[in-house]
Amino acid sequence: MIKNIQKLKNIFLFTIVFILLNTISAYAGFGVSPTDLSHEYLKPGSTFEKEFTLSRSDNLEEMDIHIEPDFNNISSWFTYYPSQNFKFKRGETTTKFKITVKVPNDAKYQNYNGVFRVTATPSGADIKGVAIAQGVRLDSGLIVTEANQKLLSITAIKALDSILNEPIKIEITVRNDGNVEVSPTVKVKVMNLNMEMLEEHEISNLEAIKPNETKTIIAQFKTNVPTGEYFLEVTALLDGQELRKERVVFTIKNVPTQQPTKNEEKATFIGSLSNDIQKIWPYILIPIIIFIIIFILLEKLWKKNSLEDSKEKWWGVLLGSRKYSRVALSLFISLEILSLAILYPLANDKGKKEEIENGQTQGVQDIKVEYPQLIVSPPISVNKYPIYKEADINSEIIYEANEDEKLTVIEETNDWYKVSLQNNTNGWLPKSLAKSKLTEER
Repeated sequence: MIKNIQKLKNIFLFTIVFILLNTISAYAGFGVSPTDLSHEYLKPGSTFEKEFTLSRSDNLEEMDIHIEPDFNNISSWFTYYPSQNFKFKRGETTTKFKITVKVPNDAKYQNYNGVFRVTATPSGADIKGVAIAQGVRLDSGLIVTEANQKLLSITAIKALDSILNEPIKIEITVRNDGNVEVSPTVKVKVMNLNMEMLEEHEISNLEAIKPNETKTIIAQFKTNVPTGEYFLEVTALLDGQELRKERVVFTIKNVPTQQPTKNEEKATFIGSLSNDIQKIWPYILIPIIIFIIIFILLEKLWKKNSLEDSKEKWWGVLLGSRKYSRVALSLFISLEILSLAILYPLANDKGKKEEIENGQTQGVQDIKVEYPQLIVSPPISVNKYPIYKEADINSEIIYEANEDEKLTVIEETNDWYKVSLQNNTNGWLPKSLAKSKLTEER
């Protein structure tokens, strides 16, 4: 009997241990990142915050999250987002929370060490029963000091494309991890694509960044370089100490690309539709008129008594003795006439073009004018070769030629070539950007 009781006790204990082990395993894989909340340069009255990511491997249950600080008399310094108690929703494997530290104005200059315990329990757990709570620990070390500490970091540098004669703008993302307000200095070198320096600028008096603040500031300067693509070597400094150096690419354009407004788009659409209708309405109206005329003529023709004997014959039906055949016949004839009206002018134009190309047009003398072919020379400061609308570098750029692209000269002045472009337009190329192939071959 005693042996049986002992055996039952062992089975019961094994069962309890098995259930607990399985329960603990079910809620395994619980973690937080980063694993600490620390700051070495806090001043009385200062504030800073830090974001944490809570993760788990099992997302089958909703869980209640509780954050509990373990500090000596400074728990009131902390606030939590979304709150000190929040839900880890079912189906989510990660969730975020923030802890904000606000140091009182009368805080003593010393170290404040402690921990945060983040616990997770299944939502709706019976408080009368036993629940297994998962937990992670966040170590925290806070130092309140009266010493000024400048600690600036640059996380990103980006140069924005610009318009000719407009300032060049550089976006700089900055984080201040110190305890005083600071503003960086930026040095900029403008270089062509051959890495030759064209200009150098220093930009100061930039927007100040408050302690524990992250923001994007704008550094800008004016340049005299023409349109094209360039390198910028941007160096960010604080009190003469280099924080970050980065080389970025930017482009100077001649004119801004204007996006049409909704009203302009609507007006353009209506205008285009109106023009299209004006072009095609004769091709719509003509076959309708022809159809009606042919149908009426066939209608009158087959109403004659002399054709009564022919109405039921196959050829009579084919020629419109029945109403449906009249419709079909009228439609066929009108479409054929429409086709001729469209195709004949096209064929006539094609014939004229072929005659012109073959030099067979009467009254026209076949004169061939030979113009030199141009090869675009390598760039000095840009990788594109602008073709201007007028013989003026301040006029609109209508085309950008590639290196060794061949262009045909129509006319020339002292400093310019007038060249023919592929889109049946003409433009002006500075002689400094081109060399004559005919001259080169001599």
